[in-house]
Amino acid sequence: MNSLLSFHHVLFLTEQYIELVAAGSSIAIVIGLLLGIVITRKSMRRSAPYVLALVNIGQSLPSLAVLALVIGFLGLGFRPTVFALVIYSVLAIVQNTTTGILRVDQGVVEAARGIGMGPLKILTSIELPLAASIILSGVRTAITVNIGTAALGSLIGAGGLGTLLFTGLSMEDVPVMLAGAIPIAILAVIADFGVGWAVKRTYLA
Repeated sequence: MNSLLSFHHVLFLTEQYIELVAAGSSIAIVIGLLLGIVITRKSMRRSAPYVLALVNIGQSLPSLAVLALVIGFLGLGFRPTVFALVIYSVLAIVQNTTTGILRVDQGVVEAARGIGMGPLKILTSIELPLAASIILSGVRTAITVNIGTAALGSLIGAGGLGTLLFTGLSMEDVPVMLAGAIPIAILAVIADFGVGWAVKRTYLA
């Protein structure tokens, strides 16, 4: 049996892949939420187009070009791959956080101010909960993008399922290629279903 296709080897590469996606997505969510919140504050709204344009630069570049740029100062392996995933996926979260918060009924916000709520309380108790479904849609997009893009990390020594995918392509070995491609597809479906379920829950709440 081909050692590349052993259950333990595929499982190990799957765990590596999940770590890459989880790290990249988690950092993108934190940065995206913070940027989205900041540029929706009244004093910062004029900066929103510039912030969105800056964030959009990362996604406008081909993913391989992003990797090539970051290995110059982060080297090879896990860190540059995670950095590239963040750059490539943060836009969806910033956009959706901004859109979600700005769509909150200002009448509700003014009513909250009228009963003495401060800016932080309004943000955490009104704006973010009401914008949650839109924000989660951005998170859904970001995670899906990262699951598809993380395979390229294997080209710079990050490991993961991309190792099987690209090894299979280079060897013209379909079973090895599928051993990488199928788990990636399954992870994408699971993530999409999971976050999609969360989005529906927020709509129903």
